[in-house]
Amino acid sequence: MVTVVAEAASEKRDTFAVAKMNIAQSRQTHQKYRVIGHPTYIVFQDGKVVGRFGGVIPKQQLVNNILNAINN
Repeated sequence: MVTVVAEAASEKRDTFAVAKMNIAQSRQTHQKYRVIGHPTYIVFQDGKVVGRFGGVIPKQQLVNNILNAINN
C-alpha cells in the first residue's frame, strides 16, 4: 500500500497532501483516532476529520475516497 499511497500523493499533489504515521510509535494518536485496523486512512480538512476508511484498496479507490471526503 505504501507504493499506491505514494503514487496517489504524487499524482494529486495539487489537490491533497499525504502523511504517514507509525502508530506503534504514537500510542496517544492511535487511541485518539480509535485506529483498530491497518492500514487506516484518516482524511483531515482544516484540522478536522472529514473522512476515514481502511483496508488494502486500489489506487483509484483511494483517490476517490479522499476526494469525496474533502469535497463533502
